[in-house]
Amino acid sequence: MKKLLLVLTFVALAGLAFAQSSSNVMGSNEAGQNFLTFGSHTLKATYVSTGDLADYIPAGYQPIDGVNSVSCPGTSGNCIIQSDAWVEVGDFPYTLNKVAICLYVDGTLVNGTCWWSGEVPADYSYFQASTSLNTSVPPGKHTVQTQVSTTYGAVVGYYNINYKVFKP
Repeated sequence: MKKLLLVLTFVALAGLAFAQSSSNVMGSNEAGQNFLTFGSHTLKATYVSTGDLADYIPAGYQPIDGVNSVSCPGTSGNCIIQSDAWVEVGDFPYTLNKVAICLYVDGTLVNGTCWWSGEVPADYSYFQASTSLNTSVPPGKHTVQTQVSTTYGAVVGYYNINYKVFKP
């Protein structure tokens, strides 16, 4: 019993040591990640981009809306740009056709990656992909754009993207 307790204690301590050294810890900016820590922020502006693309997009990263300008007010202290996006995707008969919604700020993919939002139905129907992404930026003007990435391509219909600027 003492040996089991000793082994379990060692495993727990080793896990804590690994978590402390991991580059994916919340708040870390290593390895291209830009995860923000919890805190109170004030909404400074909301920019809405909406439309009906109603068009086929090929596989890979494809723009949904145009390059839009947003502003981080003030002369000091960073802002958070948050994108809440909903995109109607479908009408393409391939199975395992994954969809990701991606945020670009100042021409750079936020966090260096996109996360899958779902799969395009293989029966020519549509579904609503959604995501919420954010990044920290210095004061001044910045550009934002949303892109969709699919495995095999799809038809993109209606989209609604809310770009929000917050200041701590």
